[in-house]
Amino acid sequence: MKKFINILCVLILLLTLVGLIPDFFVSGGSVETSVDPQSLSLGAAVFLLLVLLVALVSVIACFVTFIKFILNVNRNEVFTKKNIGLLRKYGGFALLSGLCMFFIIVYMGININEAWTDCIDTFIEGLFALLMGEVFGIGLKLQEGKNTAA
Repeated sequence: MKKFINILCVLILLLTLVGLIPDFFVSGGSVETSVDPQSLSLGAAVFLLLVLLVALVSVIACFVTFIKFILNVNRNEVFTKKNIGLLRKYGGFALLSGLCMFFIIVYMGININEAWTDCIDTFIEGLFALLMGEVFGIGLKLQEGKNTAA
């Protein structure tokens, strides 16, 4: 059972990395922005830099919290408050990174519909992680109720 969970988790991490590589390193042919980087004011450039840094930190935090969650599951610590917190952090960081990328894409002058389709998978991932955190919370309450009844 652990082997199967580990395989699935490695596949999730690989698919996440494969999804990030084209976003950051491969341009899709004709990407045209309406913002000239040299025309940015100092305030706008600092704001954009801060949003980029927040996006980078949140992506790194997503990977770290997901790996911590997997390590806890491998130690047979499944329905614990620690894992619930890790899932909620993962979901929050995923939503934050999606929101930052949405702002960056829109700020660079790309159509809002295209920005939404580029970021929708990150929003779904974050909401799914928050849902899993709530499911784990319910599982923990059920487990505690079972232990007190026994």
